[in-house]
Amino acid sequence: MELDMLLTGLTPFIPVFGAFTTPLISSVVKKRSIPLYYGLLISGITLLATLRLLAQSFSYDTPLVFKAGGWLPPIGIIYILDRVNALLSFTTALVLTLIFAYSLEYIRDEGAIWYSILLLGAEAGMLGIILTADFFNLFVMLEVVSVSSYSLVMYYRSRAYAIISGLKYAFVGAMGTTLYFVGCALLYNAYGTLNIVDLSLKIRGQYITLTGPPIEAYLLSLGIGLVLMSWAFTIKSGVFPNHFWLPDAHPAAPTPISALLSGLVVNVGGVSLYKFMYIALGGNISPETQALKSALSAILMFTGTCSAIVGALLMNIQNDLKRLIAYSTVMNTGFLFMAVSTGTPLGLSAFVYHTIVHSIAKSNLFLSAGVFIKVARSRSIEDISGLGFKHPIASVALATSILTLAGMPPLPGFLSKMLLYEALFEYNIVTAVAMILASTIGLISYMKIFYLIFFGTQGRDVEKVSARIMNVVLLVLSIMLFGFTILLVADPGFYDAVLNATVKQVEEIEVYLGSIPLM
Repeated sequence: MELDMLLTGLTPFIPVFGAFTTPLISSVVKKRSIPLYYGLLISGITLLATLRLLAQSFSYDTPLVFKAGGWLPPIGIIYILDRVNALLSFTTALVLTLIFAYSLEYIRDEGAIWYSILLLGAEAGMLGIILTADFFNLFVMLEVVSVSSYSLVMYYRSRAYAIISGLKYAFVGAMGTTLYFVGCALLYNAYGTLNIVDLSLKIRGQYITLTGPPIEAYLLSLGIGLVLMSWAFTIKSGVFPNHFWLPDAHPAAPTPISALLSGLVVNVGGVSLYKFMYIALGGNISPETQALKSALSAILMFTGTCSAIVGALLMNIQNDLKRLIAYSTVMNTGFLFMAVSTGTPLGLSAFVYHTIVHSIAKSNLFLSAGVFIKVARSRSIEDISGLGFKHPIASVALATSILTLAGMPPLPGFLSKMLLYEALFEYNIVTAVAMILASTIGLISYMKIFYLIFFGTQGRDVEKVSARIMNVVLLVLSIMLFGFTILLVADPGFYDAVLNATVKQVEEIEVYLGSIPLM
């Protein structure tokens, strides 16, 4: 247990160590590809650490807590290992390791050292966000992810479009983190804590006596703080109406970074929102606080629903393949926000499962599209048309990803959509109908890509591209999606058992909170 507690806190710092030592390695071994191979090694070690955490998380009934520097919360920063965190950490490390492997063939210029450093920085930030239980530390990790992402979008610094898109992303993202910081200040001023568990207990009136201002003053600070934070989360996840940076950032960035942004980075807003909706505001809270939570839930449900529908509609008018897939991300992050906004165990199951499936399938879709873009030297769907059967591995990966995201049975996206539909139907039938509508509109666009790439007329001459490692990565991601499918068909109760066991820890929030040691 002590080893697992220590590993919980150290896992986000493995990529940090790798990022800081990359220049040293590069100065010793002066070969252009060395930073990428070193980054792949560090990311692989991080993956093994998250695999260990995932396996051990199902061995303990209560969460494990790592206390930074040995300081007890709420003074010290803590990292928590529960089953939700473990699943999301493993998914993040797995997909990022494969993105690193794909980059070995994709990134060939002298910027590889910075590329590797920034990619490791993004991994460290994402793992920190998933595992932390301190909302100021969450702010720091959001900044780490954001700065890394801004820089990676501007990787092609000689291209004006990349610089403009990156600066737009940076400007909007900076506003988001500023809003989040102000929200942190409001919560700290009212409740005197930066720890999410301690905040949850104080919201319930435990461990402190609220004297001085009336209870309404605390609720006002809580409400304004959470609204500001939630608005920041919509920016980080590209949710309507703060989605406009995302379709520009994807075409500007290298294809592996597009996969990073859409498959992993956009998850940070939903994960952060989960921590407040299910942990800080979970369980038995006062009627006044419950009313505040319901109002916040309604606002976020509305933004998520709008994001799903707007993203689906805008998919259908795109000719740039990367922009089309980017708007698919806007639709799916809307689904994630809809799931987490329900505040129910079923909604949490839908959120966790859809996050995992979307991360794998969307990364696979971007990376497979990257092969076609590279050989056609164009992002235009018309130029890529008809290339499907000439690149069988990329074609299988693209088809599997499209059908998964479209929710076609028996691929894992089908169960994902079913869980989401059930959670939304339980919340409000109107939101369930909106989700079906958005999925149907998005399906038209998915089928458009599928038809044109496989059965369209070849748009232009292509060049030969070395894609052996890329194809291996695509095979691994596709096999993972097929593996989900086989498990779903062979044992329909498997997912239900895993998700129930995962959600149960957070559902029993009073036990969860009671297991965290406080001063």
